[in-house]
Amino acid sequence: MRIHSRFVTALAALVLITSALTSAAQSSLTATDGAAFLGTWLLGLETPQGAMTMTLILKDEAGKVTGSMSADLLPDPMKISEISKDGTKLVLKYSLDVQGQSIPAQTTLIPDGDKWKASFDFADGQFVVDGTAAKK
Repeated sequence: MRIHSRFVTALAALVLITSALTSAAQSSLTATDGAAFLGTWLLGLETPQGAMTMTLILKDEAGKVTGSMSADLLPDPMKISEISKDGTKLVLKYSLDVQGQSIPAQTTLIPDGDKWKASFDFADGQFVVDGTAAKK
């Protein structure tokens, strides 16, 4: 019975991993659909530690939109793992490494008249803050 339980558990894990990889691949935004977002953006937000500016770079790589974010406080640019559109909004998902722990994060670029704003969601809603977005 133990072998059967291990097999079922391993099979379930494999299905979940395959499902996650498949959904991530399906959510890739084509460069055609994301053309208006390509380029360099400056994102601003207020944190408990003070104001922070992040640079977001979105580019076309082999017909898909890819991106990275950087800031003075970050040693290396963060790769955006998933980029999608929700109506007129652009949704960016990535992970932050905080003291060796991976924290899920999402930034949404939202049209606001002739300007843009940004919404930052860290740790699945544990810390949400609105900010600014401007294309360079």
